[in-house]
Amino acid sequence: MTDANTEPQATVEDTVKSNATDDTTDNKRRSSLVSDSSRRRSSFAQRGSALFAAARASFVRTRGTSGASVEQLRGTTGSVFEGYANIHRGDGDFDAFNVFSFCCGKKSDLYFVLIKGFHCFVFDNEDSKSPKYAIELINRKAVIQPSHNTMIPHIPHPGAANETQYITVHLEASLGDVEYKFTFANIENTASEFCNAVAVASNDASTEMARKRLGHENLLTKRSSVKFANTIGTAKAKDQPDAPVTAAEVMSGMPTAGAY
Repeated sequence: MTDANTEPQATVEDTVKSNATDDTTDNKRRSSLVSDSSRRRSSFAQRGSALFAAARASFVRTRGTSGASVEQLRGTTGSVFEGYANIHRGDGDFDAFNVFSFCCGKKSDLYFVLIKGFHCFVFDNEDSKSPKYAIELINRKAVIQPSHNTMIPHIPHPGAANETQYITVHLEASLGDVEYKFTFANIENTASEFCNAVAVASNDASTEMARKRLGHENLLTKRSSVKFANTIGTAKAKDQPDAPVTAAEVMSGMPTAGAY
């Protein structure tokens, strides 16, 4: 006999219907969250693209003197490498001006270096509105030099102590020619991080070139900040300093014995 105060038990069908309703509600909630997240990402990407477009316009309008600051090149994803370095063009075989500056205490050529996309950007300092020039890293490699080949700067790098050691890195072309010398304060493996960043950038640039050559440009997907960095890098690579005259070039231009 059934107690009049006892509530009727839920049937299996009722339980299934209840669970189905809960699942539908959860799915709608998840779908709404995903939709909101997608809209936020899309809106964020559009704002980012607009900012880079404005920066690019400023860069063009000022003929490369602004619109490409360290902060603008970092974008929302940051850079691959940043740090201070003394930079010298060429292999230094016969650079009388650099020898003079070392001996006589001339102002050290300390720059702020940033790597993003396919280029190494060289700034006068971290607050510069645009890089002084950019170095293409495709088909380049960075090689750490032994300690006896390291240049010791007159002015300590930011964050370096008096006893801090320095490491020189050669940036070499595919045939081994030294195009630049970078000297870093040996703080937190800065030189090794620079070499790794160069290797990644060089490989990425070579991969993109190969895909373009094969007609696979539709497979290329890059963030707006990377596209912006590559655009600025291509433009500023034209501002690189001329390589100094080497000893071999000087000797080749000198008259040989018996030439008169």
